[in-house]
Amino acid sequence: MPSSELQAVLDAAVDAIILIDHGGCVQVFNRAAERLFGYTAQHILGRNVSMLMSERDRDQHDAYMERYLRTNVAHIIGIGREIQGRRKDGSVFPAFLSVGRIAGSDPPRFVGFIHDITLRMQALAAVQRERDRANRYLEAAQTMLVALELNHRVTLVNRKGCEVLGYEEEALLGVDWFETIVPAEQRATAMREFDALAQREPRLPYHCEYAVLTRSGMRRQIAWRCVVIEASKETATRVLCSGDDVTDARSAEAEAREARERMLHVSRLATLGEMASGISHELNQPLAAIANYAQASRRLLSTAPTALTDVDEALEQIAAQALRAGEIIRRLRSLVRNHATDRELASINDVIEELGSLARADARASDVRIVLDLRPDLPRLRLDRIQIQQVLLNLLRNSIDALEASPPERKEVVIRTEPDGIGDILITVTDTGPGVPDELLQRLFMPFVTSKIDGTGLGLAISRTIVEAHGGRLDHKANTPSGATFIVKLPAEQGPEA
Repeated sequence: MPSSELQAVLDAAVDAIILIDHGGCVQVFNRAAERLFGYTAQHILGRNVSMLMSERDRDQHDAYMERYLRTNVAHIIGIGREIQGRRKDGSVFPAFLSVGRIAGSDPPRFVGFIHDITLRMQALAAVQRERDRANRYLEAAQTMLVALELNHRVTLVNRKGCEVLGYEEEALLGVDWFETIVPAEQRATAMREFDALAQREPRLPYHCEYAVLTRSGMRRQIAWRCVVIEASKETATRVLCSGDDVTDARSAEAEAREARERMLHVSRLATLGEMASGISHELNQPLAAIANYAQASRRLLSTAPTALTDVDEALEQIAAQALRAGEIIRRLRSLVRNHATDRELASINDVIEELGSLARADARASDVRIVLDLRPDLPRLRLDRIQIQQVLLNLLRNSIDALEASPPERKEVVIRTEPDGIGDILITVTDTGPGVPDELLQRLFMPFVTSKIDGTGLGLAISRTIVEAHGGRLDHKANTPSGATFIVKLPAEQGPEA
C-alpha cells in the first residue's frame, strides 16, 4: 500500500492511476479513477483490471501482458494506446492508456495512467462532421470551385470542376493552374489579373472571364468570381475561385446576335422593297437626262460640227447626272449591305440629309411632301449610320402609308432635330394622318403588331431595339387634332459640331 504522501499525490492527480500486479489484480485505484469508472477503491482492489475494459480491449490486454511477461518485448508497456473503458453502469468511453513497469518489482508490477478523451473525440467528430458537410456542399455545388495558392498551385478542386475539365482530382492538385489549364494566348492576361488579386482587399470579390482547356483539348468559357482568403498560422494565403461554364450561353448570345443582324437586314430589304417605285423613279430621272443629253450631242455634232460649246455643256450635264445616279446607288448599297458596321461620331443632320434623296423619291411617288427642320450646331452622336437610317426609313414609311387617304394639301411629313435641354438629341417624325388606332397603342412596339394588311409588324419593334442599343429611347405621342409623332432620343457624345 502507498504511503500517505504517495496517496496524497495519487488523489490529487487529474487522470486515473491504477497499479496492478503481474496477474492483473488492482493494487492502487486513485480518486480520479473512482470518479472516471464509478467504482470505489474498496470494490476494485484485488480484482482483475479487465473488469474496467470493454470486451475488445480485455482480450487484447491479456494477450499483451502475457506476451510481455514471456518475451519482455513491449507492445503496450511504455508506448500507450487508445482504449475503450467500461464504467460500473456498463457505459463505454474512449480513453488513452499509458502503461509502465515499476522498476525493481519482482514479480513485476505495472502502473497505468488513463486519460478520458471523450471531449477530445467529440470535438474531433464535430470538426469531421463540419468538414464532411463542407465537402458535401463542395461536391453538390453546380459551379466549379478551385482554390489556388499565390504561386498558382491548385490546392482544391471540387467534383464539378473535375467534370468540366475532364481530370481526376489527383491529377490537378499541386499543378500550376495557368500552365496546365489556361490556353496559351490568354495565359499572360489571366496570370496578370490573378497576381493583382493579392493587392486587393481580402474578401472583396473580383470577377473575370477566360477560357480553360479540358483534358480532351476542348475550350470552355468560364465566368469566374475570385476572392482572397487571408493567411493564418496554419494555412498560406489562397484565392478561392468559383466558376460558371458560360460556353453555351456565349454561343447562344452569338447566335442571337447573328439572327438579329439577319432580321435587321431582312427588315431593311423589306423597307426598300416598299420604296422600290419611288427609288426607280429617282434613278430613271438622271438616266433619262443622260440619254437625252447624249442624243442632243450627237445631233449637234451631225448638223453643226463646230458647235463644240453646246456639246461641252451637254457632256457636263451627262457627267453631273451620272454622278447623281451613282450617289443614289451608293446610298442604296450602304443600306442593303449586311456586314457589321462600327459606330462613329457623326452629325445626325448629315445622316438625315444623306437619306433625304431616297426618302423624297418614295414620298413623291405617293404625293407626300417631306420637310426637314434640322437644328444647326447640334452635338455629335456616336452611332451606326446604317442602323439609324433604317429606323428613320421605318418611321418615314409608316408616315407615308398613314397619309395615303389624306387630301393632297395635308400630305406632309416633318423630320425635326433639336436638343432636349439635358444633353440628348431629339429626332421627331411627324405626320398629319389619322394617327395610331386606340386598340394598338398598348402593343405598338411589340413584334407582329400592325394595322397594315400586308405588314410584318416588325418595323417598330426592330426600330426600338436599335435605338435602345444606342442608349436611347423610341416613343410615340398623338398629335392634335390628328396624326402621330414618333420621337427618337439619342445621347450626345461631345460638344457642338463645327
